[in-house]
Amino acid sequence: MALTEMRIPFTTDANGDAVVYGERSVFAKLFAVQYDRGDVVTGADIDLTTVDGSLVVENALETTDIGVSDLIIYPRRLVQNNAGGALTGTAGGDREMYLLIGKPKVTVDEGGSVKSGAIILILEE
Repeated sequence: MALTEMRIPFTTDANGDAVVYGERSVFAKLFAVQYDRGDVVTGADIDLTTVDGSLVVENALETTDIGVSDLIIYPRRLVQNNAGGALTGTAGGDREMYLLIGKPKVTVDEGGSVKSGAIILILEE
């Protein structure tokens, strides 16, 4: 498997909101998310989900007041046992990369009036 990149640019409306989609559907692990702030305001909330038809598959990133700097985030999820219960070890080995299935969807709230930035997904495909 190789790492690939998908850039998802966005521009907020007058209310500071945006909803944009990646250029294609994916079936990949989410290695990292790079936030390219552009001129988005400090208090922006940015979420990343995947959509397969009308089904939201999983929320892979949910931020509040993401900040003033470009950054890289390595989102991870808890693994489950064979009964579906979360395994909660303390050594960090209980986390894995998100599996993205479908079209990536980026939602921006409170990003400032007509501001632009981007989310870059680093995917293991």
